[in-house]
Amino acid sequence: MSKTFWHRWGQLIAATLAVLAVVSGIAFTTTARNAAQASSGRIVISFWHSMNGPNGQLLDKIVDNFNQSQTKYKVVSQYEGSYGLAESKYINTLHTNVTPTIMQQSDIPTMTAVGDYVPIQQFADADHYDLNQFYPGILSGFKLKGKLQSMPFNASSSVMYYNKDLFKKYGVKPLSKSPSYSEIRAAAKALTEKSKGAVKGATLQIYPWLPEQLAANQNAVVVNKDNGRTAAATSAELNTPAMQRTFAWVQNMIKDGSFQNYGTGSSASANQMAGFLAGKIGIFMQSSAAAGTIAKGAKFKWGETFTVHADGVPANGVAAGGASLWISKDKSKAEQQGAWEFIKYAMEAKQQAAWQIGTGYIAVNKASVKTAALQTAIKKNPDINVPIEQLQAGKVNAATAGPFLVNSQMDQYLGTAMQQIYGGKDIKQSLQEAQDEVNKGIRDTNKNNAAILKSVFTK
Repeated sequence: MSKTFWHRWGQLIAATLAVLAVVSGIAFTTTARNAAQASSGRIVISFWHSMNGPNGQLLDKIVDNFNQSQTKYKVVSQYEGSYGLAESKYINTLHTNVTPTIMQQSDIPTMTAVGDYVPIQQFADADHYDLNQFYPGILSGFKLKGKLQSMPFNASSSVMYYNKDLFKKYGVKPLSKSPSYSEIRAAAKALTEKSKGAVKGATLQIYPWLPEQLAANQNAVVVNKDNGRTAAATSAELNTPAMQRTFAWVQNMIKDGSFQNYGTGSSASANQMAGFLAGKIGIFMQSSAAAGTIAKGAKFKWGETFTVHADGVPANGVAAGGASLWISKDKSKAEQQGAWEFIKYAMEAKQQAAWQIGTGYIAVNKASVKTAALQTAIKKNPDINVPIEQLQAGKVNAATAGPFLVNSQMDQYLGTAMQQIYGGKDIKQSLQEAQDEVNKGIRDTNKNNAAILKSVFTK
């Protein structure tokens, strides 16, 4: 959620020449494909997504079912690689017949800054469509000034995972549903000591999204202007009591010898998962979408809990992650309406229940949990309902909306601060240095791109 526009924009420009080299070929094949589909008399709706493997197969099934449910529209889904690659293709083919009518994307700041979309709020208002059927804690992450920009589809949230068999083996009390920092620290220390170091009790990946969630759970924002949701943020809020408490907790576990630091970069997440599946890590925090990987790879009993909260601070809730569906502005009214009809279909309780069961993402429609299919799945494994229970228990406010920041510096400098803190550097000094650097970037962005920022907040 915190990926930002100008960093991504620089990467996209760097990729432009390579992408444009194949655009003409793509345009030809896309036009031919759409012409063939249109021969059936249906209005063709192109849909770019980033779901591969089993998730992609299930998405294609939802598309096929929609196409069979009516005769006016034909949705043609196409896997376009990772979110970053798909976004590059999208921006470099804007205003051509190649650009899709529906775009799945996780990078909200970039999509809003590029601006080639019609806000979902407009379709919902015109259709008198009830947005209250969805979890407000998820919708808030996709709103600006109270208006829904895109439809959350593959939603997730942060949770804690733990190895129940290791806890039982070493006589450690299982985690509570909503654990505190001290509870996690005590369990991590006990696992490490009782295993004589064969197990490291806990880890927290150097991944800025995670401390942002831990701040949200203390009702703390990370940028001003209501986390950048009501107006363009003008300053970061990183050196706060919430962040200080979070990293004091981490440093204490490091001092206990119960914390495993997997470092940074693309391999950190994979190594963390491998360590957990190998029984070398007792507890870790990650997206609820990781449950599918754990379920397939774990040879032991494991559990989920709500995201950990600071001692003495009531759990406020966390921000939703994942990606959403956007409707392109430069398509015909008929295509846009077809896109909206498909989105409504995909968001029905039955489809969302199947999506959660098959992928591990959260069923966004509140009625999904009442379907027979999802009730059966929850009865078989109650832990898959933890992210939903966490949403229901959480508050809907600026903190749980998550930060909206059209600026490139947050991830970079907060990540650097995490590395320094894990290495033993003073917490307040590290956070202040990160905050100062982020503020420089925010000032430059606001000064140089006033027109774009104005358009973002006036949609």
